[in-house]
Amino acid sequence: MHIIWPNLFISLIPILIFIIIIVFVTGVVRRMERRADERLKLDKENANLLQQQIQEINTRLTNIEKTLKQVD
Repeated sequence: MHIIWPNLFISLIPILIFIIIIVFVTGVVRRMERRADERLKLDKENANLLQQQIQEINTRLTNIEKTLKQVD
């Protein structure tokens, strides 16, 4: 009877190691996904800011062109 418990524990070690590895990998993947989501959010914000800047530049350019036409 005393021999069964150590043998059972030894046979469970690979399963425990496998479970620990899966938990670790799952945590790493979740962190990577969170970072990717944050990066995507920042990229979208930057794209919106750039689009606003382009619109402002186009407005200024249009005003400059109108002013030049009036001068001619």
